[in-house]
Amino acid sequence: MFQKFKSIAVAAVLALAAVPAMAWDYSQVGSYPNIDANNVEARQLVTHGGATLMLPLPSGVAPYFVNVHNLANTPQPDGIYITPYGPYVDYCSIGGCLDGNHLRTTMLINTTTQAEADAQENALAINFTSKTGKTVAYEVGKQYNIGDRVKVRYSRCEFPVGGGTSSEEDCIYTPVVAGVAAGNRPTGNGQSIQDGPVTWRFFGAGINDGKTALNIACNAEEGSGQIWCTNFNFSVRYKGAGTAWGEEKDCNNGNEDSSAGSRFFMACTFYGGGGAGTFPFLAHQFVGSGAVNAGGPQPWGAHSFIHIAGEPGDTGSVIKDQVLLDAGNSGSTIRALAGRRHTDAFLWDESNSTRVLRASGSHAVAGIDFTSAQFPSGNAVILPNGSFINWAGGGLIGHNGAIGAFTIGTSNSGETYSVAAHDNGDLSYGNHLGSRGARPTLSACGASTLVDGATDDHGIISVEGGTTACALNFASARQKKASCTFWMTSGQGVSGGTSSAGVQLFYPSAPLYTEIHYHCLGR
Repeated sequence: MFQKFKSIAVAAVLALAAVPAMAWDYSQVGSYPNIDANNVEARQLVTHGGATLMLPLPSGVAPYFVNVHNLANTPQPDGIYITPYGPYVDYCSIGGCLDGNHLRTTMLINTTTQAEADAQENALAINFTSKTGKTVAYEVGKQYNIGDRVKVRYSRCEFPVGGGTSSEEDCIYTPVVAGVAAGNRPTGNGQSIQDGPVTWRFFGAGINDGKTALNIACNAEEGSGQIWCTNFNFSVRYKGAGTAWGEEKDCNNGNEDSSAGSRFFMACTFYGGGGAGTFPFLAHQFVGSGAVNAGGPQPWGAHSFIHIAGEPGDTGSVIKDQVLLDAGNSGSTIRALAGRRHTDAFLWDESNSTRVLRASGSHAVAGIDFTSAQFPSGNAVILPNGSFINWAGGGLIGHNGAIGAFTIGTSNSGETYSVAAHDNGDLSYGNHLGSRGARPTLSACGASTLVDGATDDHGIISVEGGTTACALNFASARQKKASCTFWMTSGQGVSGGTSSAGVQLFYPSAPLYTEIHYHCLGR
């Protein structure tokens, strides 16, 4: 075929060399010697316009080109070209083709839509259908039949690489004798591996078991310059009404659940490492503004980094379960770096969700941790007036608008509270007031003792009969002098003095069974 094509092409070039001003018009092909209008190779070259041919010529003869490009900004012909840099398919439309010695493009597509609104036109369309290659996971107690392709987790096998061998995990096996798997997971490269009634045969390492519509492999070797494995340049210049979308990624499995048996299940965009010790990306998705608005007063990179369209009244669901699903062990799921500025908030919820934030896991340290935060002119937590913190119905803390007080209790309104700190500074409570502070000590009291429950704030001294003095020493010294009151059950008067460390009491000789009751306030 190549020899036939070569003879036709040479004949065409020689014919055109004799008439250099004549364009290569397909309607005139039959007039050129030795060119068959029905020849498939010739038809491919001339049907839609023309072709540029570079043919090997005798030594000393300059190459001859047939060039059918028109002027820029005029309709261009389509064709398959052979250039000094290699072959490429060139579809050029209004706007002209990209030419010049700097161009090193194997395939160039430069096209303009031509149909009306009822047609979908693509510059490049790939419609890929996968119908074979399904694998299922190995499970103990499952029936496997001849022809099944089973991926066995944690199995290991070898495959040839560059004259040697390499080891791979999660290999594929197929039954040569059907049956129910007994739990002796096949591994290795054996051709007859017994697993109860099932006999397995090694099928393949599984490293190439994927089906891909478009696969781009990019290798940067020593000595190469800057390399972009994939480059998407979006230049949207819309001249009129309408909407222009820069990019669309469509993940659609026909609304069906997949049984592909793969650990990488339905990932629209997947970033994976190359093995132990490798780091696939510094930033999986990055929005930068420095090159766009360097030095500008508002250096923003994007209006919405991730925008999910949908309204509350939609019939369907934009996303079924989670917007962000973290199934890993990363240090933080969402993190804002120190020094970053957010005009209103780092996280801002304006929705009508049932809850703003909900936790259901086991947290070893805290639910919300502000121990390292600084609030120089604000508050750690701000609640609307009248809202409460609720301990699952067992207790509420918040501002009770009915009585104008911060209350603790089982209700968030009315008088059914346990403790209330009123807006004017009053303090009220619904039961007894008592201190559970440390127990003070007595000195210079003879055999006098403190009744059980005594604290620095209140208590009872059981006085030894006949004593006339007693010292009460606080367990914790106060910042200021204490304010105390006393009374004796014998009706006698008490004198003495108070300090931040305790109280010195003097009284007449006490009768038997006399008690001194005390109350002390102050910090």
